[in-house]
Amino acid sequence: MTLRNILLAGTALGAATIFAAPSLAASTSQAELDALKAQIEALQRKVDDVQIQHGTAIKSLEERKSDVEVSLKDGRPVFKSADGNFTFGITGRAHLDVGGYSMSDTDKTNMIAATGNADAPRGNANFRRARLGFNGTFAKDFGYNIEFNFGDSGTESNARLYEAALTYKGIDGVNLIFGATKPKMTLDDSTSSNDITFIERATAVNLAISPAAGEARMTAGGTYNNDNLFGAAYYTMGSAGAGTGQDDYDASNVVGRLAYATSPKEGVNVHIGASGSHSFNLPGDNMRFRDRPELRVDADRYIDANLAGQADTVTVYGPELAVNYGPFRAQGEYYRYDVSRLAGSDVDFDAWYLQASWILSGESYRYDIRKAAYSGVKPANPFGFGGGGAGAWEIAARYSQADLNDTANGIFGGEQRIMTAGVNWYVNNNLRFMLNYVDVDVDDRGAAQLDFGHQAVALRTQFNF
Repeated sequence: MTLRNILLAGTALGAATIFAAPSLAASTSQAELDALKAQIEALQRKVDDVQIQHGTAIKSLEERKSDVEVSLKDGRPVFKSADGNFTFGITGRAHLDVGGYSMSDTDKTNMIAATGNADAPRGNANFRRARLGFNGTFAKDFGYNIEFNFGDSGTESNARLYEAALTYKGIDGVNLIFGATKPKMTLDDSTSSNDITFIERATAVNLAISPAAGEARMTAGGTYNNDNLFGAAYYTMGSAGAGTGQDDYDASNVVGRLAYATSPKEGVNVHIGASGSHSFNLPGDNMRFRDRPELRVDADRYIDANLAGQADTVTVYGPELAVNYGPFRAQGEYYRYDVSRLAGSDVDFDAWYLQASWILSGESYRYDIRKAAYSGVKPANPFGFGGGGAGAWEIAARYSQADLNDTANGIFGGEQRIMTAGVNWYVNNNLRFMLNYVDVDVDDRGAAQLDFGHQAVALRTQFNF
């Protein structure tokens, strides 16, 4: 029983007693009745005051929000302050690759002789990526991202910093970034590794970013976008933590990218763009273009153009083109790699790729103008959520070619052609399986200009949040 009810009940009981007794009622004067009425009204006011005080306190408790709001969308923990000015999120991804190779005895002999590798590629399993990161905002307009990578291809690297960057977002459409990060150069490399169509990006892209836009580059720059246009410009140095070789801190690079999308949100969308970089003040005058054959279960590299002590400047440039409509997408990129040497003639290489994909389950490809690249496939009917869905299924094919030979200047890095066919199963928003078949041919590798190749099959199990 509340305080108000107790007081009212007592007052009513007293009043009933008074008015019930005939003798008392007869002797009560009007003045006494008025006094009693005044007492009742005073008690009522006290009851009202108590109710107002307690009601205000209860309302304040009900309206008061927690200092921190917590969400768990797609399994990603995000903590947000009540005013929205501060956020803290935890991200992670694990890409486990398992694969095997088939190579003839003649190809093995030629490959070992041409590359100097001790052995032919062997089947293996490794975590291509195992990342854990923390990101969010502070003071509303500033963003941060800190991420570590505990996985790698082969055995040549230990756990290392992948990104530690600060971003200012206070200007509409503009992101100013400073720190160790990976600049947005090329279409395929601007697509997250969680969203790429094949297990590995095309060789043309890997070669293009290697001089100036690789992982954890010390970077100052930014991006701009409106509804259809994207632009990016950066000044970069070596990779964070690197102390020797190509990635010394005295490396200097400028990186740029420009892209236009006709209809980023719906309908037929055509993406047209170009990327480029210029590297100077190269540490030790060194530059090396090389890449694995679009699969990194084994660490062997087949093509390799090493210009140690010869490079003055390096310029990379090329166009990018893509089109998507509903469940269909096609894209391609072409890049030239021009090396100005300290002595002798300049050297140039080139590489390109074309790819196409189709989502069999009917979902549409999503394009993000904020990075001028594609986002991942989100299954309309996820598997394993009680709804009996089958997830999303995608098929894809790619042809890529890279030429790292400049025979007139005595460089025999090799010509590489790769055909890849893939099937992807998007189980839900967090889990994906990727199956790739890769057919590799390398010609004119090494001074003896040897030919070799292999076939490979690989499976990636990908989990991210």
